[in-house]
Amino acid sequence: MSDQSFMLVQLTDCHVSADPETDYRGCNPLRELRTLEALVQELKPDAIVLSGDVSEDGSAESYRHVADQVETWARPVAWLPGNHDERAVMEEALDRPGFIAGPVCQFGGWQVVLLDSAWHDRPEGELNDARLAPLDELQPDRPALVFVHHQPVAVNSPWIDKYPLIENHRLWQRLDSRTVRAVAFGHVHQVYEGSHNGIACLSAPSTVANSERDTPRFKLDQAGPGLRWFRLWPDGRWESGTRRA
Repeated sequence: MSDQSFMLVQLTDCHVSADPETDYRGCNPLRELRTLEALVQELKPDAIVLSGDVSEDGSAESYRHVADQVETWARPVAWLPGNHDERAVMEEALDRPGFIAGPVCQFGGWQVVLLDSAWHDRPEGELNDARLAPLDELQPDRPALVFVHHQPVAVNSPWIDKYPLIENHRLWQRLDSRTVRAVAFGHVHQVYEGSHNGIACLSAPSTVANSERDTPRFKLDQAGPGLRWFRLWPDGRWESGTRRA
């Protein structure tokens, strides 16, 4: 394969609080995030995507903790909010060089779309017409990768599938498999790989705590924190996988 590829790393569900010593599901979020440094350095990403629930408490301090860490790994850093995030606070705290809120980024010949599915005080996600509008900007002759926080398909884990992307048909009606190669998401705290309408559906593991798959309740996965990577070629070829610290 040509070496003119673009390496993108997805980090999700960091759940960092203003007090960096605050635990999440018995783990220290900032410390767990830092354990991924060697993996990220090995992958040598050209960009990073933070795909929501960066914060646990929506505080400016929590976003600064994460930004201070990930900006040493790669820039640009593209981001979108999750249900635990406060978008207005996030926008202000991440207003720093190399951080991008999208909604459409041009990375390595690909169109990378960041869709905001989060609504205040709602654990489930939804995309209305205004939030789906970035998809209308896509050029059909260039490959695209879509990121959204909430899962647009069920992942066979009832504890998190009760908080999905509701009315997900609105998203799928807008996507054309000739352009969109994959939809990547977070929220589910586990690795999921499937497809819908000819489009890959891929989740990234949380950077702090994950559940074993296909369980009715959250059951801590001892494999630890992780990430998802994407290698993108300008001609539309791509590869993806996950790594654990």
